[in-house]
Amino acid sequence: MARRVSGGFRPTPGDPCWGGCSAYRTEATRGPSRVMSARLHRPSAPASAWIYMAIERDTRGLPLADEQRFNFYPATPFPSISWIFEGELHLAADRPAVAQGRLGRPLLRVVFAGPHRRPVASWSPGAVHALTVSFYPETLGRVLDIPLERCLDVILPLEAVMSGAALTCLLNIERGPEPFSRVQSIVSSWPSGRPVEPSGVDIRAWLSMICARAASSPDGEGARQVQRRIKGWTGQSRRDLQLYERVEAAALHGLAGERETAPDLAAAAIDAGFSDQSHLGREVRRVTGLSPRRLETSVRNDEGFWLYRLLKGRPRP
Repeated sequence: MARRVSGGFRPTPGDPCWGGCSAYRTEATRGPSRVMSARLHRPSAPASAWIYMAIERDTRGLPLADEQRFNFYPATPFPSISWIFEGELHLAADRPAVAQGRLGRPLLRVVFAGPHRRPVASWSPGAVHALTVSFYPETLGRVLDIPLERCLDVILPLEAVMSGAALTCLLNIERGPEPFSRVQSIVSSWPSGRPVEPSGVDIRAWLSMICARAASSPDGEGARQVQRRIKGWTGQSRRDLQLYERVEAAALHGLAGERETAPDLAAAAIDAGFSDQSHLGREVRRVTGLSPRRLETSVRNDEGFWLYRLLKGRPRP
């Protein structure tokens, strides 16, 4: 595993666990030290039936200004559980709200977030160390106490949606070292009822597998039955889920990357399956809150878009 140092993570050359995660160097620490402020964890084979991916953010000791302490997240079809080990995180409507001190209470130490159909932002008043684990909705729904469809666009205490041994184990994650390894050990013991996924599976591959399983169910193969199963498993319709698939495809075709020239949005739209460039712009705004041009600029220059940069470097299957 990457070695934790003051102010983030530092990779250990030759460490076999290093191949299981990607790391991002914060703008405030670019240089020879190579201190990392965020890691993207890929699940081990046993845990991959449950876990899509995980993000660990550690800004302790990093010289970040207040405007650099934002965290911008895109809309996502995946529910998640987050642990805030140190520091505080507040949901943030926008930068002016934070500047004017209009903040709600900090999030609880362990929270559940359902699939979000709109982008979300948070802000920390100081250093923070947190872990967010994204789960496949069709498997996590097996251990939730309420239907996933009722969890859309909500952030709740974990105990509001889960109980029993699963809740107890997940609430106690912070008591040990290497929290993501602890999460993997716990979920690997749960019966998933679904195949182990290849490491690094993307949204398109996941949606294809969901649709195939829904169509092959012994309960019937009618179109309405298939759609009903997909919505029951994920909380959203197949049409809703295809939005994330198309926007991810646009990103893979060069929508939001580090480059010297502006991306060819017309070409990206065609390659990703959009009807035209305007269609691409509307869908990207739904998922990220920004136009494609503004998104590209923000990903390149804004510290708060660290997650987008981390995902950009994620290996693909």
